[in-house]
Amino acid sequence: MQTTMSTFCASFLNVITSMFFAGSHHLLVESFAPVQVVGVARKPAALFYQEGAPAEQQIVFDVSKSLHIDDSNHVPILNNTLSLPVLVDCYTDKCGPCKLIERSLQQTLPKFISPPNENSSGPRLQFVKWDADSTDNSKQFMSILREHEMTFRKLPTLLLFIDGVPTALKSGMMSSAAIDRFLEEHLPDGDGRGGERRPKIGPDGALGVSTRKVNR
Repeated sequence: MQTTMSTFCASFLNVITSMFFAGSHHLLVESFAPVQVVGVARKPAALFYQEGAPAEQQIVFDVSKSLHIDDSNHVPILNNTLSLPVLVDCYTDKCGPCKLIERSLQQTLPKFISPPNENSSGPRLQFVKWDADSTDNSKQFMSILREHEMTFRKLPTLLLFIDGVPTALKSGMMSSAAIDRFLEEHLPDGDGRGGERRPKIGPDGALGVSTRKVNR
């Protein structure tokens, strides 16, 4: 009788133990199982978005990953097959305002680089960046600036090329509205062309600048 009771108790304990560990394992798996969060994803700060566009078409452009111009590619960029004006963002990695102006560019450029759609006939310009510290790889590019008296020494600077020729320059930190005005004033299909300052070669050669206004 005692042996039977011992066997029964042992079997009962095995059943209870099995149930406990099975339950614990289930709880453990549930605790570490991936959780699906339903909601609206945050928009990465470095990306452009167009209001009203489908979700899959929201991402338009990333300033920080833009094409860089130098002597190896400046000819096909400035004389691109679409004959688009080219906006060059001149910067250096150590320039704080150069990083800040990217926010303004991200707000403004979608208007000018958007692909063809029902509200736009296509991009109005091409955007690239130029590292002003890469002078060894940009001698030919810089010679174009000197040839057309488009030199500067202040960063950030935006350069606008039309038909491969630099036609307008604006230096310093700018708001998105200021960039918009600058482009609309100087683009061939813009709102108008005004008397933006035309830089001249200064005492520092390619990095000299004159702030004299020129009436056009």
